[in-house]
Amino acid sequence: MSQTKLLTLNLFMRPPLVHNKNWDFKNQRLSYFISKIIKKYDIICLQETYAAYTSRQKKLLHEAANHNFLYHAISPLPKIFSTHIADCGLVILSKHKILESTFRPFNDSVYPDKLAYKGALYAKILVNSKPLHLFNVHLQSKHPTKSSKKYLMYRLTRRKQLIDLRNFVDEKIGLAEEPGFICGDLNVDGREELKPPVFKDIECLDDYEHLSKLLLRGKKVAMKDLLRWKYGFSPATFGRINEKGEALEKILTMNHEICADEALDYILLANEDRTDLKINVENTKVEPLSTEGEVFTQISDHAGVETSFYY
Repeated sequence: MSQTKLLTLNLFMRPPLVHNKNWDFKNQRLSYFISKIIKKYDIICLQETYAAYTSRQKKLLHEAANHNFLYHAISPLPKIFSTHIADCGLVILSKHKILESTFRPFNDSVYPDKLAYKGALYAKILVNSKPLHLFNVHLQSKHPTKSSKKYLMYRLTRRKQLIDLRNFVDEKIGLAEEPGFICGDLNVDGREELKPPVFKDIECLDDYEHLSKLLLRGKKVAMKDLLRWKYGFSPATFGRINEKGEALEKILTMNHEICADEALDYILLANEDRTDLKINVENTKVEPLSTEGEVFTQISDHAGVETSFYY
């Protein structure tokens, strides 16, 4: 039985005029991603790959088809006259047939995330003649602030979105004896408890605890955090540092975040105990997607998370 290889990545391909440094090398990075990276995988979940005000997403979908990604699902653009000005940048690419796809908007988000039509993207994929459920998400970000009240608001909003996601997963998978993956940039720092609290007047070290309570320990569908399952801890995917505490990515990441050492990106496995899907532990890891020979050293400011499985 052949393996199926899955990648989740915040591609950091934001709309025009939104950038960190040197316009984020968006066109160059997209070309590199298409020519050098996508062919290594069978299913890819992307975040921050926007359709609004740019043709980059269309280019990606067109070129991906040339690499045998004949199926895709994307988050929709907002309706005219809505309060949103952009889609939320979610893309699923698949070499396997997508039987069904839908988008479920979140009930709440906070500025500036609120400008995007945020939600969860779902696809039911046929892998070796068997159904696989896939959810792609990008939850509420935290933004630089000196206000503990605002910082807490970001966290509470993210938890509301986790509840929305949990309800969506329960609805789509329910009691079916079929596996699922929840992939994406959850913006829950799994390394938070290793650091001093950002504020002393609010609880700042319980985000992963709430992720576990609201999402992983579901009554209908149990889930497993694959990286924590493998390592016993959450390895960093953003603002990664080496053993000397030095930043590993400096070209795309803002200076105040280059040593953030945060675990924000996840692959969660749902319904493992009810199915015959088997994870290849060795191939489950953080993948920096380094770009040797380019002016940018990684394909994104985030590292990807990948796994492979037999099904």
